[in-house]
Amino acid sequence: MLFIIIFIICLNILVFIHELGHFLVAKRNGLKVEEFGMGIPPRIFGIKKGETIYSLNALPIGGFVRIYGEDGAHIEEKNSFASRPPFTRAKILIAGIVMNLIFGIMLFIIGLNIGIPTVVDEKNIAYVKDIKLSVLQVQKESPAETAGLKMGDRILKVSYGKEEVLNPSVEELQKFSKSYIGKEITMNIERGKQNLEIKITPRETNDENQGAMGVVIGETGFLRYPFFKTIWEGIKYGLGLFVNIFVMLFIFLKSLIFQGKMLGEVAGPVGITVLGSETLKLGIGYFLQFLATLSVYLAAINLVPFPALDGSRIFFTLLEKIRGKAVSPKIENLIHSIGFAILLFIFFIITYKDIAKLF
Repeated sequence: MLFIIIFIICLNILVFIHELGHFLVAKRNGLKVEEFGMGIPPRIFGIKKGETIYSLNALPIGGFVRIYGEDGAHIEEKNSFASRPPFTRAKILIAGIVMNLIFGIMLFIIGLNIGIPTVVDEKNIAYVKDIKLSVLQVQKESPAETAGLKMGDRILKVSYGKEEVLNPSVEELQKFSKSYIGKEITMNIERGKQNLEIKITPRETNDENQGAMGVVIGETGFLRYPFFKTIWEGIKYGLGLFVNIFVMLFIFLKSLIFQGKMLGEVAGPVGITVLGSETLKLGIGYFLQFLATLSVYLAAINLVPFPALDGSRIFFTLLEKIRGKAVSPKIENLIHSIGFAILLFIFFIITYKDIAKLF
């Protein structure tokens, strides 16, 4: 429970960073910010400082910045969002995205100084320490899932009777499991700071995509660069991840809209909280990497031009710049309302699936 609470606090820090971006750029441009709220209303507590109410709200996930005139009203007043030219509005809208991206890159840089978990390859092997065979994926309804193996488990030893293999390679583990099909073997693993003993029974399978134990394995270690190299590598990794996530989100939306299905395993707030708390148990390196990825993910998803997201509002400001006139505030607000309803619907479906997985 403690790990879940810690992760929820960290998740809200990412939201705070995002909303702080909108807030700071809006204030810098002389706009009136009516409220800076953490959580989702109804309001529990609020204090007014200057012209802004700083509030704490009932549902402890999420946040918002309410800028005067963001609904298109009060266009004649200088401190109104609607009164400012498209470029200024676009700067305010994109500020939250930029803040999340920068924060994610900073976490990657810190992580690369401490050491973050990574799959070993020819490019990074010189900088990877403590290399061991690890579980990268556990297939559903497999011997590995039944035995309780989890993604991130590091395999220290595998044995049957008097025969054992210490720190096995991929080939050694595959050969060992095939040698004892239908027999219970012992696997000693490292999970975070725990050393555990797992009993697993390899199966007979003709499926090329399904191994005897039902796991994807690979050599992993902790990637740590020299200090000055971490800055460049952190920036490169963060930006590359941002582009990849942005592209995958478009593929996801295309699949959802035109085929009516979700691709792969999609997690909502409940699933992310459970996964985040699990990575926290594994160690600071795992947790920093997960939190950094999540921050970059928030940046990417908000840039997608889907109604109700920052990307859609940026799109409308660019459209206004090209056309020379704004889309009717009523029409734009209606489009965002429909988009918000769709996002809410997707949110409930994903949350339902996340909760169902827990039972």
